[in-house]
Amino acid sequence: MEISLELVPRSPSSLRKDAILCASRPVIGGVNVPDLSRFSLRSWEACGILADAFSGAGGAEGPALCPHLRARDFSLEEPFPLGDFFRSRGIRRALVIAGDFPGGEGGEAVPPGERGERSPTVSFIKKLKAELPELDLYAAFDPYRTNIRYELDYLAAKEEAGASGFMSQPFFDLRLLEIYAEYLEGKRVFWGVAPVLTAGNRRYWELRNRAVFPRSFRPDLFWNITFARQVLDFCKQGGFNLYLMPIRMDLSAYLSGIWPQADE
Repeated sequence: MEISLELVPRSPSSLRKDAILCASRPVIGGVNVPDLSRFSLRSWEACGILADAFSGAGGAEGPALCPHLRARDFSLEEPFPLGDFFRSRGIRRALVIAGDFPGGEGGEAVPPGERGERSPTVSFIKKLKAELPELDLYAAFDPYRTNIRYELDYLAAKEEAGASGFMSQPFFDLRLLEIYAEYLEGKRVFWGVAPVLTAGNRRYWELRNRAVFPRSFRPDLFWNITFARQVLDFCKQGGFNLYLMPIRMDLSAYLSGIWPQADE
């Protein structure tokens, strides 16, 4: 199995600091970089900085870098403009998301076609795979979008277009994850986990992403680390991968809680 860690591109200096931490944790095999409009660094630019930082941290190649690409930001008629950059920086995978909906940021929480034109994600995946066949493409997976049947059909369309696997929005309930995992057995899936440490952060996930939390949930570090370790064990047993998104907390504390040094 592989563990990928999301690093938010707040600044070049913060990325270099996070790279040092990742290099000290060999359990981290991949790094995801979201493309967020509130920051000036684009995801692929951040990956370039990280590539240099990992190289400088020990001369090794470092974790696999995965920039997020918002399909709405790229033309389907013009050649993809980042092919040469990806090759020069050793970027061999990418996660394709739909992109911002009006009035919101960061993904696919609203069903394609419900607001504005239908998501260009499937067409963009097909275009990317045709132009950069060596690129390992992942498609976004949102368990809260509408219903299980819709999401599975949407994932099948993305896979047919050229996606080799899926990366999910964070789960907060292992029972829901297990339901989806039954249908995605044998697929390359990174199951998402994100710590939620305040009541306000929980409301964000519930209102913006329509996420569901179990009755046992507690917005504290202990509950979130315990849940992450449960998902980690599930991934080990089922042959899946883990995608950690500690967006608003101390990385070192979170990783040390999941993997005490003696466990790595």
